Amino acid sequence: MKSGMQWPIGVAAILACTVAANIVVMRIANDDPSFAVEPDYYRKAVHFDSTMAQERQNLSLGWGFDAAMDSIGTSGQTRLSVRLRDASQYPLPGARVAVMARFNARANDTLTAVMKEEAPGTYVTTLPITHAGQWEVRVDATHGSQRFSTSARVTAVHATTASAGTSVR
Repeated sequence: MKSGMQWPIGVAAILACTVAANIVVMRIANDDPSFAVEPDYYRKAVHFDSTMAQERQNLSLGWGFDAAMDSIGTSGQTRLSVRLRDASQYPLPGARVAVMARFNARANDTLTAVMKEEAPGTYVTTLPITHAGQWEVRVDATHGSQRFSTSARVTAVHATTASAGTSVR
């Protein structure tokens, strides 16, 4: 090796190690399931007026809902139920209900399902919920030409610590 080449090779090696370390750190940061970014946030910001219009429609409809989650068992599937009520507090049958659930501590992992009507105004689905704790449940219900969209927090518990899920209003 030519005399005096150690310094340029040393600098190049240090720069290569720095680039490699940055790539490793970026991969670790992007694989963290507890970190979440709202999907399509730019589109939501651009359509903020329609989001506010939906909020006004929710208020004018006067609908309400309760979400409940059964205890987490060993099967790997947990039952989630939603009861919809109209403005008079009567069950709202015949709606098309879609749900999105995400564990707060792992907000990057979302579960979605279309719910089936089990009884008038009561819609159910099973989801692969295995983590106890707070879950955000977003409900999107359509009845005829009317649309209701809202969210709530539901607490999931393991079957060994409680015999029933917790309901929210």
